Amino acid sequence: MGKGWIFGIDGGGTSARLIIEEADRGAESRAEGRNDGAGRGRPDRPPLFYGEGGSSNPRSNPREAVLAVLRGLFARAYREAGLRAEGCLGGFAGSAGVDREADREPFAALVREAAGLPPGVPVLAGNDSEPALAGAIGDVEGLLLIAGTGSIAFGRARDGSSARAGGWGHLLGDEGSAFSLAFKALSRGLRSWEGRDLPTGLMDAGLEFFGLAGPPDLVPLVYEGLDKTRIARFARVVGEYRDRGDPLAFELFEEAERELAALVVSVDARVGPKLERKRLAFRGGLIEGDARLRAGVESRLAAALPGLEIVPAAADAAAGACILARDLANHGRR
Repeated sequence: MGKGWIFGIDGGGTSARLIIEEADRGAESRAEGRNDGAGRGRPDRPPLFYGEGGSSNPRSNPREAVLAVLRGLFARAYREAGLRAEGCLGGFAGSAGVDREADREPFAALVREAAGLPPGVPVLAGNDSEPALAGAIGDVEGLLLIAGTGSIAFGRARDGSSARAGGWGHLLGDEGSAFSLAFKALSRGLRSWEGRDLPTGLMDAGLEFFGLAGPPDLVPLVYEGLDKTRIARFARVVGEYRDRGDPLAFELFEEAERELAALVVSVDARVGPKLERKRLAFRGGLIEGDARLRAGVESRLAAALPGLEIVPAAADAAAGACILARDLANHGRR
């Protein structure tokens, strides 16, 4: 196929997605930069290729394993879509595990190798929050708050400068996340059981949820192979107790609201002055699935950041990676 193409990679701890789109999309490409609240952000024209593979996280997988995953995805794309590596005009790869500035170029080099790209083809790499932002906003600039099992806020300006807050994992951060809420419900539930904290029904709820006989059984649950995802699911029950008026559950959600709003305020202080239009989108199962939490965060942000525009998420991270790739191919890293 003679047409030029760009690619986006949305990589996580369990799977990686590769999307390839035509590079020349004319007015359609220009429309991608506007999220008007109507869900714009992903082009209407179908991609040239879409495929999924294994994990691309370079921190939890050997380099050769990640290379094999990505090489397999590009091989499929070339075979199924009739593409040639020489037709690539640029790409963006976002992946979990690419957290530091020093991680970017090694991961970009790995992607170039996997795709077999000719020298000089621009490829950028970054954390998976970067394409998530571009997809959610439908543009290369804006603010994003993710609150699911973990939590992170990320902001990017049109010139490529960026800032993040949070996202440091369950030991160093993830404030306001589902895991943090659930874990604090269990730890403070123990304190309440000992008469050292607010009265609550969360201890009994936690024992029932995890199938435990008594509070001491929390010890092996936490210290013998902690399952973050399993713990995080308990956040839904904590939300139910908040809605019933449980004082400890209510306080935990109040704290989560404060922490999540603080993540956005932190990022805005560093990148906000560079934004042409200050837009924020939410992603993540906790904040998207709990209207009361979301409303609380919005209220706090309205007070802290007047003029902030909260927009509905337009598209996913894979689409966002292609938005960043097209911007790179058209303008370079400005």
